[in-house]
Amino acid sequence: MIAPAIAPATAPIAAPFLALLCGSTVCANAAVDMNAASRTAMNLFMMPPWFLPFVCPPHRNGPATMRLSMEVKLLRGDTMTLMPPERSMRDVLSNLLKYGDLSFRDFVEIVLYHPGFGYYTAGQKRVGKEGDYVTSPTLSPVFSYAIGNLVREFMSRCEGEVFTIVDIGCGGGELIRALREEITDPRARFFGIDRPQTIEEIPTDGTHFIIGNELYDAFPFARLVQRGEHLHELWVNDQLEWTEREATTSYEDYFAERGITLEDGQFADVSLEWESFHADVIKRFDHALLVTIDYGHPATKLFHPRARRFGTAAAYAQQRVTRDLLANPGEQDLTAHINFTDLERAGERNGATALFFDRLAKFLLTLDITSHALLRPDGGWQMADGENVDDASAICHLPSAINDLQARDDARRLILPDGIGEDQRVLVQAKGVPLDGWSFQRRLF
Repeated sequence: MIAPAIAPATAPIAAPFLALLCGSTVCANAAVDMNAASRTAMNLFMMPPWFLPFVCPPHRNGPATMRLSMEVKLLRGDTMTLMPPERSMRDVLSNLLKYGDLSFRDFVEIVLYHPGFGYYTAGQKRVGKEGDYVTSPTLSPVFSYAIGNLVREFMSRCEGEVFTIVDIGCGGGELIRALREEITDPRARFFGIDRPQTIEEIPTDGTHFIIGNELYDAFPFARLVQRGEHLHELWVNDQLEWTEREATTSYEDYFAERGITLEDGQFADVSLEWESFHADVIKRFDHALLVTIDYGHPATKLFHPRARRFGTAAAYAQQRVTRDLLANPGEQDLTAHINFTDLERAGERNGATALFFDRLAKFLLTLDITSHALLRPDGGWQMADGENVDDASAICHLPSAINDLQARDDARRLILPDGIGEDQRVLVQAKGVPLDGWSFQRRLF
């Protein structure tokens, strides 16, 4: 079956900003006593503003945190509105920033995942040719075809009476639906989840094929800069302008543990949740093949002082990319390249072995993507449905031929040097399944 796609929630983090209630740490995987949270929020909202800093986390905007709860359900079932009326993301930010600056990491989480006006949660179509950016599943069906080849290989090589195929961060569900149509083996069951937290709902029995396509680059991230001997974190003030504060030790420890030293004036973009969430996924399943596809590099390349001196943070809107991260909040995607070293560390510490790390194009070629009709070098015209058409009759099929040419161009973008297949990387990890003999491990040339 396919779990119904649902609107993305806050990223799966140890203490998500949108889930914090006045200093309470709410773990993504923990059950939350909503009645207790409601009482806590009510009591704190009755306090004068000057008292709030004493009861909220000192390292972040505690008063603003509380205003993120749009409504509180009282014990008797009534509803109390806790914020002034909001009609846009700018209203949300205006209300929050009255109580102090926001760290850029929390700013990203709000503008992407606010339940009413977030970029991903406002109900608008963001992904695809008509949206702000394309992903591999929305670009061409040949991507799902290649992944389907790997799923079939996975099921033929691994033992088990049931195989669970999971797409974490499935978006519109294009990939998981295509896989369900291609894989007819009755032992297979399919789950497409858009809330990373709902990984807890996936059955743990049997053997699992876990894929995350552009999952981690959608996590909220901090923007940091080295100033002399001190590491600073970027914050956002009530004028939607940058400010800086000395970074917490958690970020200093992050770089120290990975042997990374930033140069003076060098920027870096980091999510502390990349490793922790990946570890949670690996720990949950005993027999699994995990495929992570995303924009990113290992730590030494990602934080190279010359190649990426200004970090990798970018904003996407209407198929264009900019570095103006604070413009048009809620109307543009904010993202940063991920640190694949974090995912490898999570695997090493939880029993998963890295089998493959390379460009997406190479990965897809090993999966026999070129045998798809859109990539076969057949002579004459050929429609996407496989119908051959000679040059003379091509005029009669001109509209279909144009569409076919576009479909072929889109497919080639996954494997040609100037396409998405060159920009993205793939990490494959195995836990409790064969470690060698996979098609993606073979030499191409």
